[in-house]
Amino acid sequence: METDNVDALLERYLHLLHEYTTLRAELSSLQTNMYQNIARANFSAERGIRYGPDFYDDRMQALRRLAVATDDEGVPVFSSATIDLASQTSPASKDAPEATNAPDTGGAPDSRTKEEPTATKIGKPKKTDPLQWFGILTPMPLRQAQGQSIQAVEQVIPKLVSVNSQMAQLEIEVRRARKHRAKAEASAKKQSQSVTSQEIAASDGA
Repeated sequence: METDNVDALLERYLHLLHEYTTLRAELSSLQTNMYQNIARANFSAERGIRYGPDFYDDRMQALRRLAVATDDEGVPVFSSATIDLASQTSPASKDAPEATNAPDTGGAPDSRTKEEPTATKIGKPKKTDPLQWFGILTPMPLRQAQGQSIQAVEQVIPKLVSVNSQMAQLEIEVRRARKHRAKAEASAKKQSQSVTSQEIAASDGA
């Protein structure tokens, strides 16, 4: 019975190992293609333009964050959660001064009671798509690199770390099952030796 339990755990572990290896290969392929597409975009770019950190927007924010949950067995399950920056208030609007009233000058025509322009309150609109940082005419290889990067972040990497967590949990279960099996075998062997000793003693006394 204990042997069947260990074999079932090992079989499940091998399936996870196969899935893990497949995901690692997929991630490696995506990363390779992504860097190749970035190199193609830079090769065909106009003189003086290079698609890289030099053109990053100063207000850059993450569009995706890590979400962690647990399954029925308490094993962490990772996923990617998309952030809607359009619904968030931009830093410029948070730091914009509010309407203030100057001290009363007795109702004189040059009273300084004014309201700040609306533009300073609203702030600059956020560019939620990083490709917009590089202008309107974005080369196709750069768009392909973005798609491959999104696929890696949203799909492959969360699955990869989730499978790795399951494998780590299974390794613990396998070790426990093997210890339990070893104790059961030792107990059965000891009991068998005790029965044999009793049989020998009984035969000697007959």
